[in-house]
Amino acid sequence: MIRLLLVLTLFSLSATFCAAQHPITAQETVPRWLGPFGYGSNMGVFAPHYYDKELATLLVGKPDGTVPGVGVNSLRPGLFEYFLEYFGYGIRLEHFKYYKSIGARNQVAIIGYPSEAHREKTEYCPGARSELFAGMYEPIWDDGINGTPVNENNPYALYCWKTANMYKGLIRTWEVWNEPDAVFSFTSAWKDPGMEGNWWENTPTPCEYTLRAPIFHYIRMLRISYEVFKSVDPNAMIAPGGLGWPSFLDLLCRYSDNPDGGAVTAQFPRTGGAYFDCMSFHSYPHIDNSLRTWDNSIGGFRYFRHSDAAVDGVWKLRDKFKTVLTKYGYDGVKFPQKIWINTEYGLPRKEFGDYIGSNEAQCNFVTKTLVTAQMNDMAQMFYYTSADEAPEGQSDSEFAYMGFFKNLNNVVPYEGERNLVSYAHKTTKQQLAGKTYDKAQTAKMQLPENVRGAAFSGDQGKYTYVLWATTKEDKVESSSATYNFPAALSLSKLEQRDWNHSMTGALSVIPANQIQLTGSPIFLTPVGGKKSNSKLPTNAVLYPNPAPRNRVVLSFMMQQEGKVTAELVDISGQVLQNLYNNQTIEPGPQQLPIDLSDRAAGTYFVRLTTPEGSETLPVVNLKN
Repeated sequence: MIRLLLVLTLFSLSATFCAAQHPITAQETVPRWLGPFGYGSNMGVFAPHYYDKELATLLVGKPDGTVPGVGVNSLRPGLFEYFLEYFGYGIRLEHFKYYKSIGARNQVAIIGYPSEAHREKTEYCPGARSELFAGMYEPIWDDGINGTPVNENNPYALYCWKTANMYKGLIRTWEVWNEPDAVFSFTSAWKDPGMEGNWWENTPTPCEYTLRAPIFHYIRMLRISYEVFKSVDPNAMIAPGGLGWPSFLDLLCRYSDNPDGGAVTAQFPRTGGAYFDCMSFHSYPHIDNSLRTWDNSIGGFRYFRHSDAAVDGVWKLRDKFKTVLTKYGYDGVKFPQKIWINTEYGLPRKEFGDYIGSNEAQCNFVTKTLVTAQMNDMAQMFYYTSADEAPEGQSDSEFAYMGFFKNLNNVVPYEGERNLVSYAHKTTKQQLAGKTYDKAQTAKMQLPENVRGAAFSGDQGKYTYVLWATTKEDKVESSSATYNFPAALSLSKLEQRDWNHSMTGALSVIPANQIQLTGSPIFLTPVGGKKSNSKLPTNAVLYPNPAPRNRVVLSFMMQQEGKVTAELVDISGQVLQNLYNNQTIEPGPQQLPIDLSDRAAGTYFVRLTTPEGSETLPVVNLKN
C-alpha cells in the first residue's frame, strides 16, 4: 500500500497536494542569535555508566563544582524518530531540562531517521532502499482533522510537530539529519564545475550519497521541518545537518522540493535555501586536503601538517559555503544572512598513516579554532567528541582518539581520565567567556606576519589578548616569535596564562614588550585594567592539581600590597584551618596550595579577607 501511494503521489500531485505554507521563510527573516558564543560538544554513549545525563555533567560540570567540566556550554544530542516512536516522545524531556539546569544553553538536536514503519520502501538506487520517510509528499497540514494541525498521513510532519511541542524552549536549533551529504567512494561531490558528473551542474544519483533518495526529497524534509517547527516556536532555527560538500549546498539553493526535477512552481514556490536559518558544516582538516597539495615537481603531495594550516582549512571550507550562499542572495541584502554554526570539528591526538596526530597539535588547533571562530562570526562550535571511541591501542582509526576524555566504557562516574585537549578547551572558555571579539582593538595590535591572535573586550573596557607564533613547518608545532604591544595601547604589565591554565592554575606577570611566543596560544590581560585600586584579591579561582586529587591550588591576583587572611571553612562557616593570618602579600599573582588529605569528601570554602572586603570560594574534596 505504501509503495502504491507513493507512485500515485508522484503522478497526481496537483490533486493531492495541499498548498498550506508557512507565510514567512528564511528569505524574509532569520531569528536573531541570542548568544553567548557556544563552546559545544558532541556526546556519545559509553556503557554502562555514561549516557546523556552523565556525559552532559562530565562536559558542562555541576554548578556546585563537584564535577568541574571541560568548558562546554552547549550540547548536540539526537532525537531520532525511531527512538521517540519506540520509547515515547517524552523520553528525553527530563534530560533536556537537566542540561539547562547545569548551565548548557542553545542545544542543537539532530532529527530524522525514521522508524521501520515510517521508512520509505522505494529503491531509487537499485538494491538500496531510501533512508527517508514515506509520505513526505502528502500535504503537511490538514486543518486539525485528527486533533493536530498536521496531516497524520505525513509521518515526518507529525514527528516534527510532536517533537516541537514536547521540547519547545529547550532546543534552539533543529539539525535535519547528520551529514546528509555523506558520500561513497565513486561520488562526484568533489568535482569542480566542468568536470563530468559534478554536482554544481548536475544532480547526484541516489546511489552517490547516504540518503539513497533524490536530492529534492531532502529539500522536502527541510521545508516540512521549517513549516512545522516555526508554527510551534518561531524562534527555533532549522539547519541542514552538518554539511561537508559546498556542491551539496549549491543543490539545496538551486532546487525546490518539487519531485519533478526541483523546478519552482506555484506548489513548490521556493528553493531549499528558504527553509533553513542556520548554516551548519563539519570540518576535519586532516581528511579534506587542507594539509597537503599535489606538487608535480616531486611527483607527490607536499604536506603542511601543523595547527595553523589546519585552522586555515576550517575557514577556507566555511568560505566556500559562504560563496554559495552569496551566489544565491543570502548576503544580507537580497535575503537575510544565515547564522553560522559548526557541529563537528577536531584533529586526532594520534598519528595514523599520513594524517596529522599529536597532543600538541590537537590542543593548539582547538584553542586557535575557538579564537578564530569568533573572529569569523560563528555562533557555535561543537567539538568532536566527548571521549575516545576506543581504549588506547585498540583502534586503527584516528577518529577513535579525538575525545576530551579517554574511553569511558566501564569507567565509574566521574573518574574518567582527561586528555590534554580538555584543558585547552576549558582554558579558552574560562578566559574568553563573557567577552566579545573586538575587531578594532585587534587591528590596533598591529600583528606581524609571524604572529596571530585577537583582542576580546569584557566588562569595564578590560581586554583579554590571545597570541601565538604562527606554525609553518610540516609536523612541527614549535614556532617562535617576539611581540611588542604598540605604545599607543598604553600597556605596561600583563598577566599571562598559558593554554593549560585550567589544569595548572599558573600565571605570571610580564612586561608588554619583548613577549616570547611559541606555537601554543597564551592569554594576556592588563594588570589592574580599568578597575579600582582595591587591595581585595581578584580573579580568585581554585584549580585541582592533576595528582594527588585531594590537593587544590588557590590562584588569585593582588592589585597592590595588602594584608590577607585566608581561612578554610566548612559549610556552616566554622573555621577549620588558618591558611594566611593577616599576612602581608605583595602585588601580583599568588598561589596558595591547600591540602585536603585529612578531610572527608565534600564541599569546603576558602574565605579571603582584606581590610577592603572578602571573597569566598568553594573547594571540592574529591577522594581517590
